[in-house]
This record gives sequence, C-alpha cells and structure tokens, in this order.
Amino acid sequence: MRRRILSFGHNSTLLRLRNAVIQSAGHEVITTKETTLVLELARKQDFDAVVICNSIPVVLREAIARQLKRLKPEIPLIILCEEEECNRFKTLAEIVIAPPAFSQDPLLHAITRVTNKTKDQQRRIKAH
Repeated sequence: MRRRILSFGHNSTLLRLRNAVIQSAGHEVITTKETTLVLELARKQDFDAVVICNSIPVVLREAIARQLKRLKPEIPLIILCEEEECNRFKTLAEIVIAPPAFSQDPLLHAITRVTNKTKDQQRRIKAH
C-alpha cells in the first residue's frame, strides 16, 4: 500500500539514495534538507511517517523530533542514529535504527511496521 513519507536529512547523497529506495518500494516521498521546511510540511500536510537522517547533528535531530511530536503527536518517527546516540531517541521515535550500511531493508521494514500500526489504530478509532 502506498504511503506518504516525509524524509529529512542534510546529506544530499544519502537523501537521494534513501528516497529512491523508499519510492521504489511504492511509497510517495516528500523530502527536504531544511529544518524550517520539515516543520512546515508536517504542519500543513498529512504523512504516514517521518524519516529523520543521522546526517543531521544529534542535538538538532532531537529538537526536530520533539517539535514534530508537539505539532503532530500521531506521526510516527523513524530516526536513524549511531549506536551511541540511540538512547536519546527511544522516547521520541517509534523506531530507532542504525544507518543502513549495505541494505535499506531495515528502513523499509521500519516504514512498513509504523505505517501498518498507524493504519490499524485509525481503523480501531473509526470503529468506535
């Protein structure tokens, strides 16, 4: 099922690669390298998940994740981080994963997990 993914990072090469893989999996990807634009996009549009890249400095990544959760707490966050940073994001993100070395499969699995979980929750709310 096609999902809308907001992809945010500072490294153009990583961003292009990741977005191409997400698109090839059948999802729509909206992307930006600008902090203010990621918040504006999240505020104005609906997304099934947000991917935040480890190319963003850790303090800024954490601040953005907090702002996104304040704006739209229902948006699942997938945050890429180095092993020593992961604990910082456990309470902010639905999934925290290491940056892919050779395969983007962990990221695609994370997108599937959080978007399926979100859709299941929405169905349960509508049923009540």
